[in-house]
Amino acid sequence: MRIKILLTAALFLPSFTIPKVYKNYCKEHLYKAQLLELSIGVPTSIQLAQAIAESGGGRSNIAKKALNHFGIRAGDHWAGDVYKTTSGTWRKYPTIEEGYLDHACFLSDYYGGAIGRPWSYWVKHCRGYGGPGYWEKIGKIIKLYKLYKYDL
Repeated sequence: MRIKILLTAALFLPSFTIPKVYKNYCKEHLYKAQLLELSIGVPTSIQLAQAIAESGGGRSNIAKKALNHFGIRAGDHWAGDVYKTTSGTWRKYPTIEEGYLDHACFLSDYYGGAIGRPWSYWVKHCRGYGGPGYWEKIGKIIKLYKLYKYDL
């Protein structure tokens, strides 16, 4: 009887792997991420996984107050608005769409050799941004929540 219950439960687990808050986030931002995948070449799964990792899927203060879902710091060459916290100075965007576009352009500049390649290439070959283990973390999020299914 226990085995039958476990097997039945296992059949339904895949539909519960992504928390509702992340599922809703992905649904809300899917088309803008896919458009950027088509136009710039950053996989949709990379964009969504980074937003989940960096801002809890748009729930962090930086995401709410600066519309910066990716935790991009302002840096010396940033000419736009900024949002300052005790942990740093962050890029601030007028719209979420502009934040997504800037993120895709930032990745395109920083990881030009990965543009147009699948998410698995990114997590295996990209380094630097986010520190040690960052891209492995992004890969785990993509696999755990099956974000690769959103890639074009």
